[in-house]
Amino acid sequence: MAHITPVSIDQSEEAADDIKWLASATGFTANSMLTLSHRPEIAAAVLGLIRAVVRNPEGTVPAELRWMVAHVSSLSNGCRYCSAHTFKNGADNGVSQAKLDAIWEFETSPEFSDAERAALRVALTGGQCPSHASVDDMAELKKHFTDAQIVEIGAVIALFGFNNRWNALMETEIEPEVNQFLTENNYKGMRNQS
Repeated sequence: MAHITPVSIDQSEEAADDIKWLASATGFTANSMLTLSHRPEIAAAVLGLIRAVVRNPEGTVPAELRWMVAHVSSLSNGCRYCSAHTFKNGADNGVSQAKLDAIWEFETSPEFSDAERAALRVALTGGQCPSHASVDDMAELKKHFTDAQIVEIGAVIALFGFNNRWNALMETEIEPEVNQFLTENNYKGMRNQS
């Protein structure tokens, strides 16, 4: 049970338009944003980051990879709410079921490219607390991505670092629409995490 009851969208004041925008992209209203809306200026700021980092159509990193980075980062952090959301958002944004099913085997699965492996390796260690990335892992990332793209990948990890901590702390309830999607798509979630 959530520690703080989400407010209604009508009570979210200055964040309401951004919450509705996010709901139009996801197909549901996020409980995390409604909880943050007890302080609507914070909700609006977080939604601005979501818009700029993972929902930016002009991003330099493909949307599929952004969502895989978000998913691995959230899984490595242990956030059930965000890992459920990033699984659904990944599927909704072009990540194949095969990749979602093999996400913990990204190092060895033929589903993933070397560039994806490099990004997911950094997402795995970057999503942990304390966050870190080895010199070798960053050097491998630089073989495949520009500095601007590495900043974007890092921003995804950092954004979900906030989201992971917020939702784990508040024990945000996963929305019925997300739970239904997880059930229909045989979500294995954090079961495979070591």
